[in-house]
Amino acid sequence: MTDVTVLVVGGGPVGLFLAAELRLAGVTPLVVERTAAPGQGKGDDDRGLSARTVQTLDLRGLGDLVRAMTEAALRRLAGFSERTAAEDPRDLAELLAALGMADFKGDFAMLPLIDRDGRLADLAPPLMVMQGEFERLLAERVADLGVEVRRGVEVVDVEASEFGVTAVLADGGRTTADWLVGCDGGRSVVRRRAGFDFPGTEPSMLARGAVATYAELPFEPGIHRLPGGILAASPAPGPSMTIEFDPAPFDRESPLTADEFETSLRRVSGRDIAVTEIAEPMRITDNARQTSTYRRGRVLLAGDAAHVHSPIGGQGLNLGIQDAANLGWKLALVARGLAGAELLDTYTAERHPVGAQVLRDSRAESALLRTDPHTEALRGVLGDVLQSAEAARTLLELNHGLRIRYGSAENPLIGTFATDVKLLDGRGRYLGPDTDVVAAWADRVDAEQVSGEGRLVRPDGYIAWAGGDPDELRTALARWFGSM
Repeated sequence: MTDVTVLVVGGGPVGLFLAAELRLAGVTPLVVERTAAPGQGKGDDDRGLSARTVQTLDLRGLGDLVRAMTEAALRRLAGFSERTAAEDPRDLAELLAALGMADFKGDFAMLPLIDRDGRLADLAPPLMVMQGEFERLLAERVADLGVEVRRGVEVVDVEASEFGVTAVLADGGRTTADWLVGCDGGRSVVRRRAGFDFPGTEPSMLARGAVATYAELPFEPGIHRLPGGILAASPAPGPSMTIEFDPAPFDRESPLTADEFETSLRRVSGRDIAVTEIAEPMRITDNARQTSTYRRGRVLLAGDAAHVHSPIGGQGLNLGIQDAANLGWKLALVARGLAGAELLDTYTAERHPVGAQVLRDSRAESALLRTDPHTEALRGVLGDVLQSAEAARTLLELNHGLRIRYGSAENPLIGTFATDVKLLDGRGRYLGPDTDVVAAWADRVDAEQVSGEGRLVRPDGYIAWAGGDPDELRTALARWFGSM
């Protein structure tokens, strides 16, 4: 007898979103998280949500809440009153215009991607959210769904067999589950203790950041590309950062000190900058790794537990949320005995290539950030190329996850995202001419009669089948939603 059907280790955004997906699909998971409160220590840590992630949130009715969160954050940063005055921008579009960002669609390695002639008007810029706020939103969501989150619980070991998984806790307790998902970040205990590999590349850059108090700041606030690296300078309470390339080995466990930050500032700038104190110190590298499989038996990984890379480019949170959207309904069907475990093999098959592409792009951004003469020349050439709307669109669609297509079916719709549906209850949906084929899966798939070619949309919003052949529809239903 197991304690729970699915144990989710890690109550950050990925673990919470996965828990909500499992609950919608008929499984009540247990989430354990070592921190005491949602968003702890993450209040001002901003993250960009890509277009595909926002579309995924729209599926579940969360998109407007995130847009409102973005608007409120931008108003605070821009100094507009929280209670909108008559002369203040009325909505997000006007706010972006007032901030000079109406045509800004994103960047690649700090090269701006600008809509110069309106041909990129259909592509929205990433939505900026504070990670702590976003995490608290998801915490409220799982609470509303009746999912238990046990905080202050640390998992130190994982013991897996063909029959179940046991999580060993720091206090000596043990929790057993039919299935366990590690959403416990880049230093995942689940990944290490369950025997997953984690190949990749060592850091080629090291960023040091802090809110610093200077005796005197001999630079204008802003980003400066210098022979010694990159300097993002700002007087307190704004954050400052240095980026140096090909770093010497360092102790990742030791805290960043004011002396270390000052020394880095001097190396990068070539100036005798004096730092009197720092707050909110951090180090960031472009260490890039990805496990070769997202599943070992009854243990699965999602988010940073499965892949890590440089945070520059803002892909990490998006990649993890989309992992959870892909996995949740599949794991629920298997855990409920409605589908065979082979359905879980499609999780790695579909998500691993997406993660690999993000790591590739992240490594490319790190390479393009270098400040040596050859890289500066390359940045100049690429900057000229990105004047083209077509070239800018390629990078934007990759960064926003808009080119994801699962599988290689002849029908061009299959494997693409259905942007015209909402699946608030997390169920699949058939849209097309009236048919009795779907009736056998009525407990998992809704049917909506519409004219034109039929489509079968999975709970994560991707099209599993399109066409008019009832036998092909039946096969797709069995493949993606299990036995009748």
